[in-house]
Amino acid sequence: MIQEDPDIEIFLEYSAGMMHIEALRANWEQDFVDAVANLRVEWIKEGFRRGFAKSLAGQLASRVYERETGWDFDTTEEFHEHLMGLWTKFYGDADPAESLN
Repeated sequence: MIQEDPDIEIFLEYSAGMMHIEALRANWEQDFVDAVANLRVEWIKEGFRRGFAKSLAGQLASRVYERETGWDFDTTEEFHEHLMGLWTKFYGDADPAESLN
């Protein structure tokens, strides 16, 4: 991965490992949520959340995410909708902007 932000790097690493398009199975979304929730290292868990929020804020190019996860998006809006749908599964209605602090 070529990413200079350590938070986004954590987000990409876990996304690639838990939701690569070629390895998805039933209940993959809940398995991903549970895996992150059960992380024992708090700075990794917080880095994932910040990296996720930064990705939603436009700091991650869809092509980088696509390369790491195998997903394919036709538009930036489609990519953002995908991320926002996942964010909701992870963090409910929490505002991603609040995780940027």
